[in-house]
Amino acid sequence: MTDRRQRARPTDPGVGGSRRGGPRRSRQQEMTGAVACCLVGAVLVLVVAGTTWVRLRVADGSVPGDAAVTAAPLAVSLSGSDLAPAVTGLGLVGLAGVAAIAATRRFGRVLVGLLMLAAGVAVAVVAGRIAADPLMAVRAASQVRQIVPGVVVDLIDPRRTAGPWLAASGGVLLALGGMVVMIRGYAWSALSARYQAPASRPVDAWEAIDRGDDPT
Repeated sequence: MTDRRQRARPTDPGVGGSRRGGPRRSRQQEMTGAVACCLVGAVLVLVVAGTTWVRLRVADGSVPGDAAVTAAPLAVSLSGSDLAPAVTGLGLVGLAGVAAIAATRRFGRVLVGLLMLAAGVAVAVVAGRIAADPLMAVRAASQVRQIVPGVVVDLIDPRRTAGPWLAASGGVLLALGGMVVMIRGYAWSALSARYQAPASRPVDAWEAIDRGDDPT
């Protein structure tokens, strides 16, 4: 009986380790998913912000009578950065937040998640408004004001691309990832511990047993 018990002992740490590793692995997967969601959303916003969102022709509506015939409308292509400069800044906030998740823990990570949530919501709202009705943003764009400095601007045949919709989707992804970080980030372990030198990391008893060492 004594020999059987002694032989069964080496298997006990493995069983306990798997039980302990389950919640830890679940938290790591949860954190990886949230970080990936934030990263994809921020990169999508930054990439799409540099693409064309609206194409149209612009003319001076204040020119009276037949003089408008000589002033031919000018073709203009406006990017997301032209129509909503804040979108690029918010995308950079989201990208910086991804790095901050690894550098912070507990309450600091919760604050980072809150910031990323706010940035994602702001991107989604701004890009969504432009996707629904770009005319107001077009009239306020600096390129349009330089072409037509007058008060009355004729916007002819405006055509939207998929840019604002993609940016809004990126904002939603960023907001969802930030919300998960804000709600669950307090329970996640610090990522920095994974990149420490092996000698400086605390040795877990189960890891020592797996290597054949006696932790006692």
